[in-house]
Amino acid sequence: MPTSLSDLPPKVVAQILLALGTREILRVRQTCKLLFAQTKSQKLWKMIAQRLLDDEEKIWPSWALPLDAIPVETIEDIVFRTKRLADVQRRVDDSGEEEIRTSFQGLILRPRDSPMWLHLIRGRWLLLQLQDFTLELWDLDDRSYARPAATCSLLKGFVDGIMVTEPSAIPEITISTTSFETFKFQPDLPFKSELRSPIPTLTAVNSFKGYSLLKAKVGRHLAFAASSGNSLRTCIVDELTRGEVELSGGVNLIKTERTLDVLIEDRIIVVARRRHVELYAASDLEQAFSQDNSAHGHRSIHPFQSISYPDLSLIHHAQFNAHVPSYLEAPHGSIFLTHFIDNRWHAFLLQPQLKPTQDAPINYQVEYVLPLAASDGDIYGISVGEGGCRCASVRPNCLAINYAKRWEKDVLEGYYTLISWEIPDSQSDLPRPACIAFDEAVGICVVGMGSGRIWIGDAVGSREMKETIIPSIPNHVPHPDPRWPKLPRFYFWDEVYNGPHPPDSSVRDEVVSGGKDASGWSTAIDYYVPWRNDPEAYGGIDWFVENVMGIPGPARTVLFSTDLLSREGYIDRPTELVDVHGQMFLVTNHGDDLFDVHRLVEGTTLEDVIDHLKNRRLGRLFVKDEELWVADYMPLYQHYQWYKRSDWGKLNK
Repeated sequence: MPTSLSDLPPKVVAQILLALGTREILRVRQTCKLLFAQTKSQKLWKMIAQRLLDDEEKIWPSWALPLDAIPVETIEDIVFRTKRLADVQRRVDDSGEEEIRTSFQGLILRPRDSPMWLHLIRGRWLLLQLQDFTLELWDLDDRSYARPAATCSLLKGFVDGIMVTEPSAIPEITISTTSFETFKFQPDLPFKSELRSPIPTLTAVNSFKGYSLLKAKVGRHLAFAASSGNSLRTCIVDELTRGEVELSGGVNLIKTERTLDVLIEDRIIVVARRRHVELYAASDLEQAFSQDNSAHGHRSIHPFQSISYPDLSLIHHAQFNAHVPSYLEAPHGSIFLTHFIDNRWHAFLLQPQLKPTQDAPINYQVEYVLPLAASDGDIYGISVGEGGCRCASVRPNCLAINYAKRWEKDVLEGYYTLISWEIPDSQSDLPRPACIAFDEAVGICVVGMGSGRIWIGDAVGSREMKETIIPSIPNHVPHPDPRWPKLPRFYFWDEVYNGPHPPDSSVRDEVVSGGKDASGWSTAIDYYVPWRNDPEAYGGIDWFVENVMGIPGPARTVLFSTDLLSREGYIDRPTELVDVHGQMFLVTNHGDDLFDVHRLVEGTTLEDVIDHLKNRRLGRLFVKDEELWVADYMPLYQHYQWYKRSDWGKLNK
């Protein structure tokens, strides 16, 4: 009769170990060499991992599949992290109190103003871009954070899209840039906690020009939301033949409407735009690709269905998720689309209505889902996990992991924050906009700061950060966003103009007269507020249109009204007429970071607006029954936070 656990047959020992928790297995491992070996068994940890995969409430990363291809030490680490994060979430649900940590688990130091973009790969590798376009690859398992494992200086623009696929043991990393270039890398990257020594490189194995804003990649097909020469053109590109098919949009498409995300599935292609979602048949795409482009000219396909978002006019920060989270209990075949608005994480469900046939694709309807979670304060960046169950958000003084849950009422009852970290020196340092990376399955999130500090938070890590000498930073806020290098001294129109009026009679201080409601308008924006039309100005009209309205430039203010000209008979609020790709918008500032944006009837000219102002009929030019065009208040909050902390903001208080 066996007298100890080690005397039992291996199959019996395995069944006993399966009945234990992960912490108990680690204790058994310490008892003897034989049990140490058995608790390191690939078969054992695969069985434990499969149980988690079968549990719809648990989160498992797609990069760690199939299990046969994953090292045992990686599977063990993910199992431990999955259970630990589930325990923390259960405790927060019971107590209603998040875990607050005063120290991060790691810190990477880069030059001031240099971090621009971050992305996590396999929960271990941090891909980082600096202000000079250099790419750096950092191994987060190397807790010294002394130097990058690899660098690349090929890029000539900022990264604006990335897709990481796992066709083999070596991942494929495809990135697009603002210079309309696409690069593919295939570095040999060990998995998280894998014991194999890494020798990664960042050498491009493929590159081509013509596209930016990479949104999806399936097989040879890549989806881009912008093309050189037309920054609003969405298309699918075959990366081998370089053939392309445009997703032309439906009758509801407005010419200034940008694509936010694309989902490519077996039967359909789904495109999320600012105001609606479009569905295309995959069979139409294949047929278009089969055509000879030289014989048929431009190739494009049209959606079989176009659906407006319920209860909302515009969305932003939209992301399709590969699978619908189990907490929503959605019908099979549904599509999950998340977005942020007013500091809240929301979602839509696209639900199939009829079974498809060979002749007709599926019809869908969009169902609004209640808010999933919320974040308190001005958000600088968000990163939604691939499973749609958790998201990371960064505020000026805090990095947090939020989690979603099923709702039974119509009101969000809390912020549902899992863990948060306090960011040091928040009065003199600010997060880089959208410079955040997150892996929801392993619980690691990273945020880049304007000071050059890159903070690493590990929701599962129990150890505090290794003792590191943290250099002090200057007592003034860093540059808010080097993509817009010029910094005006004033916050929009917070300074009354006291200088001379233009001597040239062709540049009039007022172009409209005839009553106090129609005074104070001028076309001399370049004279009175010269930075407003500067394409490199942070807070300029190009910045406003790109970041707040969600429309790529160029843009130009052609008419404005302000007390820069005259306090007497002032129009009431600073207002400007903006020309974006020939489409006119009226922008009104209600103070600080509050703006209204109205789209004018297509074809409206500057002369039309001046004529209607003289006759007090400007409202007739608004597009009827259309909500405001302010797509995203987040950049306005960021701009206002920076300005208040800047030397100019303090001086002008």
